[in-house]
Amino acid sequence: MTLFCWLMAWQILLIVAWGALAFGSVYDWARWPLLSACVVAGAWGFARTVPHERRRVQGPVLAGLLLVALAVGFQLVPLDRHTLRDWSPATHAFLKQYDLRYALAAANDLAGSKDPASTRENAASTREKPVSIWKDPGRNNNDIADPDLPRLKHPLSIDPPKTWLGLALLVGFGFMLLGLARGIGGRDLRVFAPGIVGLGVLMSMIGIIQKALWNGKVYGFWEPINKGAGAFGPFINRNHFAGWMLLALPIAVGYFSSQVAKGMVGVKPGWRTRIIWFSTPDASRAVLTGFGILVMGFALAMTMSRSGISCFLLAVLLSAFNVLRRQTSTTKGRLLSTYLVVVFVVAIAWAGIDAIAARFADVDWTIGGRAGAWEDAWRIHQSFPWFGTGLNTYGSATLLLQQFEKAVAHYVEAHNDYLQLLVEGGWLVAVPILVLVGVFAWQVRNRFREGRDDRTGYWLRLGAVTGIVAMAFQEIVEFSLQMPGNAALFIVLCAIAIRRASVKKGRPGPRLWPG
Repeated sequence: MTLFCWLMAWQILLIVAWGALAFGSVYDWARWPLLSACVVAGAWGFARTVPHERRRVQGPVLAGLLLVALAVGFQLVPLDRHTLRDWSPATHAFLKQYDLRYALAAANDLAGSKDPASTRENAASTREKPVSIWKDPGRNNNDIADPDLPRLKHPLSIDPPKTWLGLALLVGFGFMLLGLARGIGGRDLRVFAPGIVGLGVLMSMIGIIQKALWNGKVYGFWEPINKGAGAFGPFINRNHFAGWMLLALPIAVGYFSSQVAKGMVGVKPGWRTRIIWFSTPDASRAVLTGFGILVMGFALAMTMSRSGISCFLLAVLLSAFNVLRRQTSTTKGRLLSTYLVVVFVVAIAWAGIDAIAARFADVDWTIGGRAGAWEDAWRIHQSFPWFGTGLNTYGSATLLLQQFEKAVAHYVEAHNDYLQLLVEGGWLVAVPILVLVGVFAWQVRNRFREGRDDRTGYWLRLGAVTGIVAMAFQEIVEFSLQMPGNAALFIVLCAIAIRRASVKKGRPGPRLWPG
């Protein structure tokens, strides 16, 4: 049983490591293996033998995920062109400029409505000699018309292949969330948490060394397509590296807090006994974890990501507040919270206070150009209010509909994932997503109220929630979760946040671990 616990924890770590180290898994050669591994991890979570408290599937979360998946699936249902035009006139108008086959079919409709007799005559001649302008092995490639155009249908999504990809990621990550929420146990967390600290230190060292020796290539050999990309570590965009650290750091802080709380149980008050405690194995592990947190914080600050640093401060404040609120020992709580603040201050000072201050001083009312992108996104949403452009199609929509900096750049993302989801999904998808978020928050609240966690489980759950909140704020101005590697770690944190803890033998009832 212990071996299987180790195997599952290491599988999760390998998924997270692959997702991050493979350039965020943005390329097909990295994304599909990542998604496959996530599905396997979810299946393993469902197949494991677990205590009866964890056997139940997260029914409310499953229902919320199904609602979102069904809404996205509806965007992929082929519709008659007349129905599509009536339901979403903007989609019809866009496809006439974006999709050649759709444009020809719409032109045939127009010609037929103007001269029905001519249309019947042309249709008869077409039946006698079917021709096509698209190459087809079963047809004569010299043909110049397509007899299937009058029957051509199209879904609400302006780019169905991209929406299918988005739906596949949604289903795969959702399956992993449900499987891990059922399968992750306390022993898994005790392996996963130090593993994340180690992985975070590794990624930090890659980023720090790479910045010092930067030659325009990631890892020294991978040259980004965008020559001006602000890469850091394995990520092409430094903001996405900062986003990954925002998820990993709170887990490290939670693990550090649990080590200190558990290791100092029974230590008598007084500085002498506390200093003696530092010679114990528990203290050694806590010191190593604390050093790892400092290195990770330094790497995050070195990215000069304004959103990352701001949300790092938010995560530190939330973590310090939780430590002060939950530690029964006032001295212990003050020491822990002070250390977290010191980590932030030292990381900022080490990265350069003047450089960071200058970076924040560059912010103007346009928020680095994001305000213009947001205006474009909102205008597109107003054209596609109910059904959206289709999940994962924002970049396709802006090919024709972008106005901000149209001559110099193509905005594939809206730099605000909430606004982008509203554009791509319309209210059809946005409402189920709001339901899912509400259900998720309700489940997290229930897990805390049950109070079944041991010390490590409790602090790691708090860390996971802190990481989720920090990422939620960064997504206001970034799109870190569009990196599959970041999304995989985010899903693991969500699973930790809603997992049911097993009832420990001899524990009389629910209890929140304050120390």
